[in-house]
Amino acid sequence: MFRLKQLIIGIGLAIVVSGVIVGIVSAESQPMTDAQISQIKSSCVTAKNTIARLHANDALLRVNRGQMYESITTKLMAHFNARVDSNHLDSKDLETVTQNYNTALTTFRTDYQTYEESLSNALNIDCTNEPVTFYDAVADARTKRSQVHADVVKLNQYIDDYSAAFNAFTTNFYKLSGGGN
Repeated sequence: MFRLKQLIIGIGLAIVVSGVIVGIVSAESQPMTDAQISQIKSSCVTAKNTIARLHANDALLRVNRGQMYESITTKLMAHFNARVDSNHLDSKDLETVTQNYNTALTTFRTDYQTYEESLSNALNIDCTNEPVTFYDAVADARTKRSQVHADVVKLNQYIDDYSAAFNAFTTNFYKLSGGGN
């Protein structure tokens, strides 16, 4: 009986949430109201200052993360894979993860550059005279920033995958060398 109540409540919440989402999506496809345009115009300076700080902070974060991601591939993955290969050991799983990681790193760089350009574009729009264009540019930058976030999540997953492949490699190495007794 208790589970049935939970099921009914869950279904009811799902219906309410889906209705809210449909309402939000349909509201987003509506043209902006005069009140929304006025709000953008009145908060223009604050919005641009916030975006400028975000732009500066993201640039610093991108450099730091980019250097870290680059070091992981060049100083850790590539060196270890080369060492394993030079000892004629099976490095197939490690190399596969490294290749996927490098592809994701290239995507991160490209997507970040696109995001940065989009954010710069938003900063260059006069939001007092072109509030709708400004809003659209900020929304575009937000979408591109979400993609950069997805790229970071993927890179971090490949780091975890490499760690798992490394652990599997070392376990297998110790078993084969007789050190795992």
